[in-house]
Amino acid sequence: MSSMHDSVAEVMANRFGMDRDVVVAEATFDDLGLDSLSQIELATALTKQLGMAVSDEEMAELSSVGEIVALLEIKGANA
Repeated sequence: MSSMHDSVAEVMANRFGMDRDVVVAEATFDDLGLDSLSQIELATALTKQLGMAVSDEEMAELSSVGEIVALLEIKGANA
């Protein structure tokens, strides 16, 4: 796993009280019990803690942890 994945897993575990072991790349938001409101909360938490903005519109296009990590890695590479 990448360091970005570790960072995303930490944010999700802290924000939603999840075990980091369940925050794997293949896990979908449904798998993790995240509804659309939770996804918006996640976008806000990622922006605050990682300093990379994820818009509500971008979050709506994503469906898994791996997709979040990929988006943030692209944003980080373009920064």
